[in-house]
Amino acid sequence: LSRNDTVYILGGHSIENDFRSPNMYKIKVDLPLGSPAVSCSIIQGNMPFSSAIVTQTSPDEFVIVGGYQSDSQKRLICNGVFLDDDTIDIQEIETPDWTGEIKQSKTWFGADMGNGGVLFGIPADNKHQNPDCNFFFYILNLGSEESVLQSCSQGSTEEQEDSMPLEDSEELIFNMDGNFFDEDA
Repeated sequence: LSRNDTVYILGGHSIENDFRSPNMYKIKVDLPLGSPAVSCSIIQGNMPFSSAIVTQTSPDEFVIVGGYQSDSQKRLICNGVFLDDDTIDIQEIETPDWTGEIKQSKTWFGADMGNGGVLFGIPADNKHQNPDCNFFFYILNLGSEESVLQSCSQGSTEEQEDSMPLEDSEELIFNMDGNFFDEDA
């Protein structure tokens, strides 16, 4: 999340020990006429999560949707984040009426669509559904006064073995110097 010269980093996941830090990191960048000054402070938090989606609903307000509390537990709550010049205020807000498919699915993925819109996708359970349907997609609109959850389904004309798997997040690795680390190189 960012506002003016401040960036807040929330969430994250250590694969080695399945740890999700509840802390937030506040990075402030001052750009005087000389060289920039960067400061980082740790804010004690109580929201350990990873792979959540953040959408901006107004210049100073964001909503955190979804994610995971652990490898086997989805985060089915939403939080409103309110920023001003020096503070961040996070509060639990009304959660949409999640469908049974969303509640029961072990995996979900999605992205911010802008202006409070979030796209969610979950794998279809083909035991009870059309065998040609591979995913269910949901659009959550948090930019309006009342959050709205819409659904649609996707059929595939290609073989599933030929399709690339969808990931719920990208993994970025940095070395101790703060440089991007590429495992493939």
